[in-house]
Amino acid sequence: MRDAMNKDREPVYSGHRSFFRILFCLVLSVAACIIAWYGNQLVISVVPEDGQRIYHFTTHVGDEWHYTYKHSVQQTICEEYFKINGPRNMVMTYTKFQSYGVGLPCYVDDGKFTQTEDGHFILEMNRPYKDIQFRTQNIPQPRLFISGEELPIYKIYKSGSLVVVSVDKRYKSWF
Repeated sequence: MRDAMNKDREPVYSGHRSFFRILFCLVLSVAACIIAWYGNQLVISVVPEDGQRIYHFTTHVGDEWHYTYKHSVQQTICEEYFKINGPRNMVMTYTKFQSYGVGLPCYVDDGKFTQTEDGHFILEMNRPYKDIQFRTQNIPQPRLFISGEELPIYKIYKSGSLVVVSVDKRYKSWF
């Protein structure tokens, strides 16, 4: 009689089965946390049209990237610098150019002008952008400099391709 009473009080699941269930739940929880952390990181995405290769660069709030190209009229290099403020939020902090003339900023309303000792012009402007869109061409030789890497987009993408540069959470690029 005593043995029958003790059997009624034993847990339904015991032994190695419950251990593996707990271990499975723990591993699943850790994996979900890692995926959530990884997917929530900011990335700069370089997305061309027509299914061409997409690039993603890990970034953080406060990081900068820049874009260079040869100006079509002045035939000098222009550089545009951007600061990351968050998803779909970046600011063109300043632009740097070598010559002053047609097609380049020249009004006081454009921002604060300074000239460097080596003769370059810098225009501080702080213009907000959700994304940057441009078309690639061989003559201006557009290049992106992101996370210490140079991306010569005029060599990578077909001439005339629309390229969109944006900042978003990594998980949004998964879908």
